[in-house]
Amino acid sequence: MSHLRVPLAAGVALLASAGLLHPQAAVTDQWLRRPVDDRTYATFLDFFAYDTSRAFDTQRADSADLEGVSQVRLSFASTAGVRVTALLYRPAGSSGRAPAVILLHGGTAPGKESGGIVRAASVMARSGLTVLAIDLPHFGERRSGVLTTFTNPEKGERLYNQPPVYLAWVTQVVKDIGRSYDWLVAEGGADPRRIALVGFSRGGVLAFIAGGADRRLAAVASIYGGHFDAVETGHLAAACPANYIGRIAPRPLLMVNGTNDQDFFRESAVEPLWRHARQPRRIIWAETGHQFPLPEHLAMLVEWVREQLRQS
Repeated sequence: MSHLRVPLAAGVALLASAGLLHPQAAVTDQWLRRPVDDRTYATFLDFFAYDTSRAFDTQRADSADLEGVSQVRLSFASTAGVRVTALLYRPAGSSGRAPAVILLHGGTAPGKESGGIVRAASVMARSGLTVLAIDLPHFGERRSGVLTTFTNPEKGERLYNQPPVYLAWVTQVVKDIGRSYDWLVAEGGADPRRIALVGFSRGGVLAFIAGGADRRLAAVASIYGGHFDAVETGHLAAACPANYIGRIAPRPLLMVNGTNDQDFFRESAVEPLWRHARQPRRIIWAETGHQFPLPEHLAMLVEWVREQLRQS
C-alpha cells in the first residue's frame, strides 16, 4: 500500500502547483465529515501521557539582545532520549509571572529559526509576552536525516503520508508541547493560567491537536493551518485535527487563513474543519496565498493573544 502513496502525493502537489487541482477535488477523510465520539477520543489521550517527574536538565547556550528583547538558546529533556531545542524570548526588564506563548513553526528546514518565526516571536515579546519557540522533530536543530530537501513531496512521502510514522511524530510533538508548558512554569517564569499555543502552517495543524488534548493551554491560534494540505493522502484518527478542534472550547480559538492558499485549500481543508470549531472562536480571512502573515494580520494575532491571556 505505501508504494502507492508516493506518486499520488507527488501528483497532487504537481496539480496544485500548476493551479489545476480544484479545492473540491482535494482528498478528505471520514473524520472531517464526522469526528469521533467522546469515548473513542478519550482513548487518544493515552498517546500523549508522559513522565511529569523527569528532570529538565536545561542547557543554555548563546544569548542575544534583539532591540530590547532577550533571546536565549536552550534545550531541555522532553521524554526518554528526547530533547527539545528552543529559543526563549523575553521583553527587556520583565519580572514576575508573565503571560507566555509556545510557538510552533511550519515545515521549513530552519524550524524555529526561520525568518517569520523569529519576527513573530520578537513582535510578541515586545508586546510583553514571554515566547518559547521550539523545534519540531526532524526540523531545525533536531534534524535527523528523515527529511533532506524539505520539499512538500518529500514531507508527504516520508512523514505526512506514512500514517504510523506521522502518528508517532504527532504524539511526540504533543508531548514536547506539554513539556514546554511545564518548563515555562517551572523555569521560564510563566503564569500557568496564561500560556497560549500558536502554530504556523504545519504548526497550526499541530496546534489544533495539542490544543484539544492539553486542557492547560489558555488559548489556541492556528495561522495558515487546516485539515489536509495539498500533498496529504491520509492519516490515522488520533492524528486528525478534525477530532480535536471542537474540543478546544471553551478556551478561545483563532484561525488566520488565506483565501488563495494553494496548500490548505479554503473550500476543502479550512472551512469544513472550521465548522467543527466551537465558541469562542474567530477566523480571519486574508487575501493572500500560503505565506507568513502580513504585518496587519500579525498585529491582530498578537493583540488577540494578549487579550485572551489578560482574561484568563
